[in-house]
Amino acid sequence: MPARNGHILPTLLNRRRSWPSLLAHRQRSLVGVRRYVAPSAAPPPSPAAPAMDEAAQQRAREIEQELQLARDIQQGLLLESAPHLPGWEVTAISLPARDLGGDLYDFLPLTDGRHGIMIGDVSGKGLPAALRMAVARTVFRHEARRNINPATTLAAVNQGVLSEIPHGMVTMLYLQLEPRTGQVCFANAGHTFPLLISDTVQELEVAGLPLGIDSESEYGQQQAIIAPGESLLLYTDGLIEAESPNGTIFSFERLVDLIVAHPQRKPRALAAALVHEVRSWTNGILSDDVTMVILRRRLLDLVTEIRSVIADVIGVERVDMLWETLFAGNIPTDVEEWREALPRLQPLAQTSLGRGLARELIQQIRLTLDDYRAIS
Repeated sequence: MPARNGHILPTLLNRRRSWPSLLAHRQRSLVGVRRYVAPSAAPPPSPAAPAMDEAAQQRAREIEQELQLARDIQQGLLLESAPHLPGWEVTAISLPARDLGGDLYDFLPLTDGRHGIMIGDVSGKGLPAALRMAVARTVFRHEARRNINPATTLAAVNQGVLSEIPHGMVTMLYLQLEPRTGQVCFANAGHTFPLLISDTVQELEVAGLPLGIDSESEYGQQQAIIAPGESLLLYTDGLIEAESPNGTIFSFERLVDLIVAHPQRKPRALAAALVHEVRSWTNGILSDDVTMVILRRRLLDLVTEIRSVIADVIGVERVDMLWETLFAGNIPTDVEEWREALPRLQPLAQTSLGRGLARELIQQIRLTLDDYRAIS
């Protein structure tokens, strides 16, 4: 088994570090100079804004329609949903700071049952960043389909970025996952390190220059194993560098504290919790795009996994009570027994939880059973 890379975070957090962005996205505002105006001097009247003529209004409507089309195209590029990987839960989410963003992620099926997963961050914001993002994704897909290792893939993508995006820079993390064994092989071009989440949180460290800087850049790669029940969080620096109204950043330490405080959360719930926290932190005004891809390997034992599904939907503190209500000691043991039990469980869950929560619970159990059937 390959050794895991990274340091366990209690050690990391003992030494204070800063994580500056390699892309330097944020522009600091200039401090204005206050001008003294004599009390007797009345301010000049503001000129009335000229009424927008019909041609200008029409052009404004056309620009808005074009931006909406661009947003739709970009969402299509990012994929509206993560792929279904038997034995895994996968969630991906991207929040642009403006109408259009420069973050990207992608999923690609590879040979031998492996799966390629990429996350990246393009320099700049708005329409220029969105255009660079589309080009970077196209270049990545072309190289990744050659089924070469992550380090060689990033070196080839670097050449493409230098050729196609001469005035841009891209950070990119690329990993190849073998779903049945949980092995990941990954390379990094200046991106934030992925986080392996279990009883502790570890950074999987492998360094490399961002794409688009040096034509001679070479990239190393590392391997790790994601064990059953463990998760992997890939994210862009917009998450930890999100600013509060007074300019305080969200920080890497705060991210880790949130993960440690809720270790049972599955990818969908963890992503929702992190989005809620960062929006609260920023009062809903993002200074940079925020993107996350979260993977979790399901537990090998079906009963334990379904119990964790129930905990995720209704909360850990209510699991024991509902578990006894649903099963009263007669717990199904395999996929077919569970599927046969679902019609009986639904009304019991509805009585205890209400219609909406019960529907969500049964749906999540059904998805879990479909996963176990696929890998059995």
